[in-house]
Amino acid sequence: MVRRPFLPPVVVAAAILALVVVGALTTEPVVAKPPTLRAHPNLAPFRGIGAWIDIYDTRSWRHPRRVVHDLAAHGVHTIYLQTGNDARPRPIVNPQGAAEFLDAAHAAGLDVVGWYLPGFVDPATDLQRVQDAIRFTTPAGNRFDGFGLDIESAAVRNVRTRTSRLLELSDAIRAIAGPTYPLGAITPSPHGMVVHRRYWPRFPYRGLALRYDALLPMAYFTWRDTAEIDSQDYVALSLEILRAGVGSGGVPIHVIGGIAQDASTVGVRGFAAAVGSGEVIGDSLYSYRGVTPKMWNLLTSTPRS
Repeated sequence: MVRRPFLPPVVVAAAILALVVVGALTTEPVVAKPPTLRAHPNLAPFRGIGAWIDIYDTRSWRHPRRVVHDLAAHGVHTIYLQTGNDARPRPIVNPQGAAEFLDAAHAAGLDVVGWYLPGFVDPATDLQRVQDAIRFTTPAGNRFDGFGLDIESAAVRNVRTRTSRLLELSDAIRAIAGPTYPLGAITPSPHGMVVHRRYWPRFPYRGLALRYDALLPMAYFTWRDTAEIDSQDYVALSLEILRAGVGSGGVPIHVIGGIAQDASTVGVRGFAAAVGSGEVIGDSLYSYRGVTPKMWNLLTSTPRS
């Protein structure tokens, strides 16, 4: 883990005094800095321990109530449930299963965040499918407690176009969802994007932080770029890179580790250590089926801000 240098109080005081003096002598007008974070974010569904279920987890979709009971027993606060992707013919791949998950989760006191993987190839289709997910309502009247956009597709090869479409889609989603609806931006691994610079250069961390309530980086330590960095350092560095990209240490983060199916208990212990010292609002492993009892114990015993 990269540690910040400690500055003695005398040095800090001298630095502050110097800034005051410079400010007093300058004749330049003081210009307010533009905001780096969304004002009054709704963070409720992104807090605490999460569990991820994608559209390929047929076993979980067959038994939603059983899965919810298991997750509640492990102290999970939020289920992240995939609604679909741009390649599927229907906006909600499994509407009956989604309804069963929502009804069972709310009965057990758990939140459910829907998430969707856009391709950015057909922005109108992406927006329509996000809208269908946000407005999805079960016969019992339950709806998703928030929504997450899974930002990782490189189907649009031109990075500038891809970034432009991402931000335009995000603005349209916010307009549909409303100013107080919880929205999360699920981002690629910050550390991975530094190493693989051609994948998504100039990733718009700041633009996303202004549009979404929380950022959910996929800091998959099982995919770390070199054997010389362990899981704790990989996650900690990913958090630092993300905060630097946003330009604020106060950006709300729910960090995702994984892939759980490929992770060791030692690796998850390092992930939990990074979470415990990383001042994040929530954390999870992708995906639910790969989390072992020992991993659950590590997650439930981890302190969070």
